[in-house]
Amino acid sequence: MIRTLVGLCGCLLFAATLQGCVMTSAPFQAQQISSGEALVYLYRPESFISRGTHFRAIINDDKVVGPLINNGHIPLHVKPGHLKVELQMNSFPKSTYDTAVYDNIVAGETYYLKANPAMLGAYTLVKMDPTVGDNEVRLTSFYSPK
Repeated sequence: MIRTLVGLCGCLLFAATLQGCVMTSAPFQAQQISSGEALVYLYRPESFISRGTHFRAIINDDKVVGPLINNGHIPLHVKPGHLKVELQMNSFPKSTYDTAVYDNIVAGETYYLKANPAMLGAYTLVKMDPTVGDNEVRLTSFYSPK
C-alpha cells in the first residue's frame, strides 16, 4: 500500500514537472513599436552548440524574460535611454554568460542583439547591424511557456 502511494506521488510529481516544460512556438512575426518605445530583438540562431540549454535575460537588473532557446527570439519593448541585457543560464546556480549595454536607445528604432554560440558552451551577446539582424531574426521562432 505504501509503495503504491509513493509510486503514485512520484508519477504525479513527474507529470507536474513536465507540465512546466511544455512550450508553444510561433513563427517570426514583426512587432509594432509602441509610441515612446524602442524594440530590441534578442535572438539565438539555430546551432548544435548547447542546443538543449535554455537562457533567460535580465533587463536593466530587474526584469526577467525568457526562455531564450535554440532558434528562438524574444521581442523586448524598452524605454529610450540606457539598456542593459544580461544573459544567464536558466538553471541553479545562475551562470551569467555575457552582458550587453546600450547607452542611447532611441524611441521608434529597432535593435538586434544576438546570443552568439561559441566553443565549450559559451555565449556572447553581439549587437548586430540592422540589415543582418533583421534577416537572421526572421529565421527564428517565438517560444513561450504554455
